[in-house]
Amino acid sequence: MSKEALQEDVRVWTSLGMGGSFVASESGDSFLKEVLQVEPSSRLPVLGERLGGPEGGRFEILAPMGRGGMGQVFRARDETLRREVALKFLLPRPGFEELALAEARAVARLDHENIVRIFDVAEWSRTPGQDRVPFLVMECLEGESLAALLGRERPTLWRALEMLEAIASGLAHAHARGIVHRDLKPGNVFLTREGTVKLLDFGLSYLAVEPVGSELQPIGGTPAYMAPEQWRGEVQDARTDIWAAGVVLYEMLTGEPPFQAATMAELREQVTSSEPAPLVRMRHPEVPRQVEVLLATALAKEPARRFSSALELREELRELRGRLFNTGSSGRQGRGPTAEPQRRQVTLVSYQLGGLAEGGAPLDAEDVGELELAFHEACVEFIERHGGSVALSMGGDVLACFGWNQAREDDSERAVRAALQLTRELRGMLQRRLPHLSLSGLLVRSGVHTELMAVGARLQGDAPNVATWLARRAGPGGGVVVSDSTWKLVRGAFLSEPLGSQSFEGLSGSVRLEVHRVVGERERASRFERTHEAGRLSPLVGRERELGLLLKRWEQARRGQGSVVLVSGEAGIGKSRLIEALCERAAESSSLIRVQCWSRFSTHALHPIIELLQAAVGIRPEDAPALRLEKLQERMRQLGMPQEDAHLLALLLSLPVPKDSPVLQLTPERLRERTFASLGCFLLRCPCEVPPKLLVIEDLHWADSSLLELLGYILERVGSEGVLIVLSARPEFQPDWPRRFEFHRLALERLPAEAAAALAREVAGERELPEETVQALVERTDGVPLFIEEMTRMVLEGGAAASIPLTLHELLLARLDMLPSRQKALAQVCAVLGRDFSHALLAAVSEREEALLQRELSELMEAGLLQEQVGEDERAYQFRHALLQEAAYQSLSRSARRRHHRRVARVLEEHFPEVVDKRPEVLAHHLTEAGEHARALDLWTQAGNLALLRLDCFEALGHLNRALELLPALTEDLPRLQYELRIRMALGLAMLERGFDASKVERMFERGWEILHQIGNALPRSGLILWSLFAYCRSRSDYQRIMEVANRFVDLGQRQEQPELWSQGLWIRGLIFFYWGQPREAVRELNRVLECSDLTVEEHPYYWGAPRPIALASGAAMQAVLGHVEESRRWEREALARAERIGHPYTLLLAQLYTAIACVTRRDAREALTLTERLVVFMRERTSFMRGPSWATLLRGQALTELGRPQEGLALARSVLDSWRSRLMRDGIPYCLVVIAQLHLKLGQLHEALAVLDEALAESATTGMIMANAWRHQLQGETLRRLGREEEASASFVRAIALAREQGAGLYELRATVGLCRLLRDRGRPEAARRMLEPVYLRFEGQGECVDLQEARALLADCESTLSYG
Repeated sequence: MSKEALQEDVRVWTSLGMGGSFVASESGDSFLKEVLQVEPSSRLPVLGERLGGPEGGRFEILAPMGRGGMGQVFRARDETLRREVALKFLLPRPGFEELALAEARAVARLDHENIVRIFDVAEWSRTPGQDRVPFLVMECLEGESLAALLGRERPTLWRALEMLEAIASGLAHAHARGIVHRDLKPGNVFLTREGTVKLLDFGLSYLAVEPVGSELQPIGGTPAYMAPEQWRGEVQDARTDIWAAGVVLYEMLTGEPPFQAATMAELREQVTSSEPAPLVRMRHPEVPRQVEVLLATALAKEPARRFSSALELREELRELRGRLFNTGSSGRQGRGPTAEPQRRQVTLVSYQLGGLAEGGAPLDAEDVGELELAFHEACVEFIERHGGSVALSMGGDVLACFGWNQAREDDSERAVRAALQLTRELRGMLQRRLPHLSLSGLLVRSGVHTELMAVGARLQGDAPNVATWLARRAGPGGGVVVSDSTWKLVRGAFLSEPLGSQSFEGLSGSVRLEVHRVVGERERASRFERTHEAGRLSPLVGRERELGLLLKRWEQARRGQGSVVLVSGEAGIGKSRLIEALCERAAESSSLIRVQCWSRFSTHALHPIIELLQAAVGIRPEDAPALRLEKLQERMRQLGMPQEDAHLLALLLSLPVPKDSPVLQLTPERLRERTFASLGCFLLRCPCEVPPKLLVIEDLHWADSSLLELLGYILERVGSEGVLIVLSARPEFQPDWPRRFEFHRLALERLPAEAAAALAREVAGERELPEETVQALVERTDGVPLFIEEMTRMVLEGGAAASIPLTLHELLLARLDMLPSRQKALAQVCAVLGRDFSHALLAAVSEREEALLQRELSELMEAGLLQEQVGEDERAYQFRHALLQEAAYQSLSRSARRRHHRRVARVLEEHFPEVVDKRPEVLAHHLTEAGEHARALDLWTQAGNLALLRLDCFEALGHLNRALELLPALTEDLPRLQYELRIRMALGLAMLERGFDASKVERMFERGWEILHQIGNALPRSGLILWSLFAYCRSRSDYQRIMEVANRFVDLGQRQEQPELWSQGLWIRGLIFFYWGQPREAVRELNRVLECSDLTVEEHPYYWGAPRPIALASGAAMQAVLGHVEESRRWEREALARAERIGHPYTLLLAQLYTAIACVTRRDAREALTLTERLVVFMRERTSFMRGPSWATLLRGQALTELGRPQEGLALARSVLDSWRSRLMRDGIPYCLVVIAQLHLKLGQLHEALAVLDEALAESATTGMIMANAWRHQLQGETLRRLGREEEASASFVRAIALAREQGAGLYELRATVGLCRLLRDRGRPEAARRMLEPVYLRFEGQGECVDLQEARALLADCESTLSYG
């Protein structure tokens, strides 16, 4: 063991700047005070003393090495094995001897390359009778502690992760044997000269009764590295060491522990508070986001939210290193424990070496071998520098892949940039490496292609062949050729020339591909300008408030009051578009500076500022250093800046400065401060001819620490300069700046649905999008402007709204790839479950322990993938973006998707039968995707029928079409025909209710009629079939055909004892009899339904509803026509009460609809108005159902007429007529025309009324719906009477009375009789009028009061009055 390492024990205690005495006085309950008491030297050996072994002379003490956690360490020589060892003497206080020995023996069992090895445990005393001192025989290490290394420098990210992986390996080994370190810190981590990491000093560890989990032992540890549970004196386990490991990594990355305090009390408060540990990127932005996520998990305040074991931490680190540095199993072998392929959008680059045959001396075999090797090495260098991986290298061909292991938002740009640079620079590079070869004709052809493909240990599909084929299209001069899919992604960043459409012969045949030659890179300052350059600038929609706030700050800056605004929001939310709108306004009156941070330069200090400086000075890439310096000095002289400032900026640009320049004498700290001052002056005053008033720096989440430090320096001075500084960043950017200046946050939220729809229409421009498409886009894009724009463009180009645009795949996959494999795997399982899913279902499917599942769900929510939905019954989760869910789902291979769906289906059937019963489409979906189509078919059909029961025609159409697609899964003819009949009838009904094109509806039902004849009496048990046929035939007024089918169903229902078929058939027959003008026969059929047992929808959940309330409701209208007014009201009340009690949607709809018809027939206007208003509200909640609202509108117009508002009523009735005729729905048109005629009559529009009545007569003759003919003749008589055509009027009234008597329509007879008697009275024949009206009136007495009876009574009284005075 190293002496220096042991001495670090004490040093680390002073890392808070408090000194060792502070620890002794304030760590009162520390295990150190109880156990780590160093005893007098009399109990320890001296130099040269021999001890140990059978004869007491095996080890010779050579030198003291230092003090450890529980004693003194000496270097000694093992005379038996002739090697140097370290002897650690344990000196516990009295009473702790057994504990010390037990721990020593436990630690001695540890045998791992990352733990200092203990060869033996023994005891020693100098004299007989003296207490024996236990000691450990350990390996003697050469090297230094991690603390010593951190005192000099910070390790690279690679080395820091490598060391922590080794630490985790050692801890995992100890934890598996029941030992927890409890005092992990840099002083207890030793680095050998060979680079091996060794854990030292388990002196503060304790033994658990069960492995890695026991009752609390006395507290111990070093304050800066102690977990919250250690501070609180709670149970400690393996997760306590994981916290300390996280602190060690944090310190390796930033140079300091995460918690800083002046006193022990403050430190304890910080560590034990509920506030999370400071994010590492706040102190060191260059740290990758993935590392920050790992650290946040390790440093979770609640142990349950940390890694559950050191083994899990080690695996996470191993995977992370592979992802960040393209090494290990995480590279080509896939992520995580399996090597199963995943579907990823990758960009492939094929490099082909050529041109050697042209010019120069021929190369022999060895020359070619050297050239190929140099070519391969150069490609690897270029490709890895730009973030890609080499997939294949052979001869003069190299295939690179970008996005293979770790997706980035700009993979396609990186690929094209790498191809462009390699193509231009390779020959010179190879010539320098191989000066003895003549390479004058050498060139490189590059082909770049982007595709969503299966990626695992190897690349699958035609994509590699496409890239190779594209490279050959570059021609004899070389260059870079890209496919159209790649070009769509990079066209804002590069210049190109089209090469047209060319034919590619692949494994699946010939395909035409658009090809482009890349000729250079665009010089644009920002990503947004590149988007604008690509012709994809959309208008600013829904950001009026935010733009107003920015403009307000801008006006204040123009008046001399500077401020800073940080525009924050997720990727694609519209930060740059909002800032662009501000810049457009600001550019009209002032100069501005716009700076862009880039992900590929996030580790380059001050890169965007240096770019701005070079552009302002006029430095070009080809300029020599001396010329660059000359340009810089000249520009600084023009701006009146001191020469020292020029030298400072020259150093920043890596330019030579005079050796006698004072800036070379500055200390690093002073040099940095002076450089920031010069840059601040430059940015705020001098890069433009006119000092700017607006400084924009975008995408600060990609800024390096130097840039953030510079910004902090500038921001503190912004108020006095009168400049508005606008910054943009994603939500994870949390700057650690002081708040002494005018700093404002402007968080952009998602667009509301109205604004999202408006943006989609703006993107579509002159091309009109169907409203359903717009709504689908709004639903899938979740109010994110970028998603809305790209999805809309994809739809305009012929894509489906359910897919993901190529332009969004990189962004979405990059977010998923930020996750560790365990989290990504869980996100993929969640995606299989759907956009929304319950915690219970996920727990059953994932088979994770509850604590682990809860931790990972919390991490997915913190990563912005999920959000929790708190319901009354259970916890549930939702993907924050529908496209994120789709991207996670699509990233699974087909076999993996099927396996997951099969698992979900099994869990649903076994553990969630209530879900399957209520929402069979859930199980149907998983069975379909699992390939079990025959089982899924029945469930899709059930789901469609249930949707129809809920009056949700949109949903029904979707489910039933899925069922229709799966019909080929049934191989037997009869079952397939039965299912097809059920599906087509339900589909036809949904289409009919939604108002589909008449020809499509007709084709659907005609096929149904064919099947009906084919299967004969082998009808499936489904009342929906008859209802669908009835609805279709009624809409076409084909009453004879539907009566035949109704008779068939009544017969079949009786023979097969299917009461739903029998009662439905009877009700339909009653309705047809009513249409045919036979209300008495109609009521007779309905009474047969009512005499049947009181079937409810719960017992028989078929579409058309509960038989009794529907029969009562329709019968109420028939009773009203018969003149049984009170009986009509009684049936109405019972129908509504039963329908409300049952609560079935279609039962409620029909009950309200038919009772409203009964009301308007009885002329109970106010009650009719109330019912129609309820109907309108009811149907507004079910927007996919269109017939109900039409009837409700018509009846509402009729009620308004009775209430003295005929003009409103006429407009409503006309709108219904137009709607029905546009959809070729003839049923109801005769009735609607009679209502319109009545409204014209009320308005005094007599000729219009007559014309409409003639039209109604023709329609009733054509359709056979003659029930309203008596009413029509009565209205015609009224119209003719008012026109003075009394004879014709009299004839019309007589026809109305005769027809009403023939039909038994007592109410129509009374109404027509009153009309004729008015005519007789007006013609001076009151006696004749009284004699005619009185018997009809007397028949109505006792039937109930109504408006028609009141009018008859008033007319009788008037006639009698006339006669008495006559």
